[in-house]
Amino acid sequence: TLAIGFLAYIFKPVLFLNISVSICKPELKPTMISFSLFSLIVSIIFGLLILLTRLYDFKISRHLALTRQRTMEHYKSDIGLLPKNIRGPVNVCHRLGILFKIVFCKIDYISNQEIKKLEISIIKKRFMRLQRFSDILGSATWRWLKIQILFFLLSIVFYAIYIG
Repeated sequence: TLAIGFLAYIFKPVLFLNISVSICKPELKPTMISFSLFSLIVSIIFGLLILLTRLYDFKISRHLALTRQRTMEHYKSDIGLLPKNIRGPVNVCHRLGILFKIVFCKIDYISNQEIKKLEISIIKKRFMRLQRFSDILGSATWRWLKIQILFFLLSIVFYAIYIG
């Protein structure tokens, strides 16, 4: 929200009418306002990605809690049925893969009927996949939030150089 507000504040089409681009001798003011706008746009893109991953992380976390509760009620026990969250390493490929999956693929939720029909080993495997999915989404959210803040601050610095 701050990035969009700042974009509305600094973007003036009149600024770009009189800009002459020269690669050999770039001018400071047009370069700084361009860098500032570029940084803001990247910040906004990361903000949208954060919004998407956070919403899906909440949805999956809620589903994990419900699945744990339903399994406990069906089997009349909680001891060792479904594993606790075991975190593993997360890299850029995991984060981008999860983003692709939440946008283009269907998430394999565990229904109440499946808890009653399927073996506990199958439920455990699917539950662990959903836990890993949620873990990667949480990791992506925090990493991308840091990147978003960095680009937002860079845009402020570039704009300060532009007006200074």
